[in-house]
Amino acid sequence: MSRIRISEITQNRLGRRSFLAGLAMAGAGTVVACSSGGSAQPSGSSGGSSSGTSGQSASSTTVKMTDDNKFDPATVTISKGGTVTWQNSSSTVHTATCDASKVANKADVSLPDGAQPFDSGLIQPGQSWSHTFDVAGTYKYTCIPHETLGMHGTVIVQ
Repeated sequence: MSRIRISEITQNRLGRRSFLAGLAMAGAGTVVACSSGGSAQPSGSSGGSSSGTSGQSASSTTVKMTDDNKFDPATVTISKGGTVTWQNSSSTVHTATCDASKVANKADVSLPDGAQPFDSGLIQPGQSWSHTFDVAGTYKYTCIPHETLGMHGTVIVQ
């Protein structure tokens, strides 16, 4: 009996993963970065030193996208005009998305007044993407393929 239940649970999880993977692949050709501040960067490029929530601001920082479906660090603080580079260090595709029109739960993203939404599009394993923040405030963003798994991050621009 337990063997059947484990098989059913495994099939349900694989079904959800396959569904999400299919969505990611279907959107690969249509998802486009919608902010002129972001630009694709080749693999291996980085945006400087990381900054946590210690109150110090950096002009640039790097956030890693992990196999645990997390942004590391989850919260960064940068100076106005600074750049965040998201580096996909995992074995699956990720996004850095702060656009309520593209996410499942609009509460997972937020922008300060006057800021434009951003979306990296699919970032392949080993690749990176950068965005420059010109409006001070707090940006809540998510990874579209892993939004329901809790892959959320915050950028604080001072």
